[in-house]
Amino acid sequence: MNTSNTFARFKKIDAHTHIGAFGSPFNIHFDTERLLQQMEAYNIEKTILVASGPHTNEDTAAAFRAEPQKIIPLMWINCAEGKEAYDALEHYIRDEHFAGAKLQPLFDGYTADAPCVDPVAEICEAYGKPLFVHSGHPPFSLPWQIGLLAERHPKLPMVMIHMGHAHGVYVDAAITMARRYENIWLETSGTSMSCQIANAYETVGHERVMFGIDSPFHHPTVEIQKVMACGVDDEGLENIFYNNAAKFMGLK
Repeated sequence: MNTSNTFARFKKIDAHTHIGAFGSPFNIHFDTERLLQQMEAYNIEKTILVASGPHTNEDTAAAFRAEPQKIIPLMWINCAEGKEAYDALEHYIRDEHFAGAKLQPLFDGYTADAPCVDPVAEICEAYGKPLFVHSGHPPFSLPWQIGLLAERHPKLPMVMIHMGHAHGVYVDAAITMARRYENIWLETSGTSMSCQIANAYETVGHERVMFGIDSPFHHPTVEIQKVMACGVDDEGLENIFYNNAAKFMGLK
């Protein structure tokens, strides 16, 4: 894997990447070896890692056991599965030392503000763990829905993954929701506009925007360049690439 010094210039925490096999329409597999190669090539000190689906969390657990200094594990939980899923989340947090939970309402078929999400939020809050939520796809994961969830659980830190994704209206809504609810942080992978990364940094807060790749779907050079081109100064880049995620996850 070749890359220029430009993309490895800043040390990084990747706040959102997956491990495992993804079938149609993606047809791609991303294993621990490829992850570690990517981290070395792009100066990524730690990766916040999620499985390929709600029933493959053991892939994340195995990667975490193999590389505990480099991987921060999240459980992908399908809230629609009810008590069995809630119990599994407690197991992974309590027994496997997972750092929090990730929701994918689009894939799993419930809305981000559905009642079935509340027990997950309560478990995360009880254990002092954050909740990461995919955003940007109607009707399941719109920024306004995540805002309603944040309003119901004001003490729970949550990350709006993709900060609205590739739709300009949703990106703007993600920023608006994060400005309104102080318990929402924004993650940059897959977002459509570099200028809106800078806008979020300046208007939501210098501590509440964090870099992510969303491997294996997005390439590191694309996601890194979007941040580097957004217009903030080097201090801002250091915050987005590393400091904010480190503070959010309690690493410093």
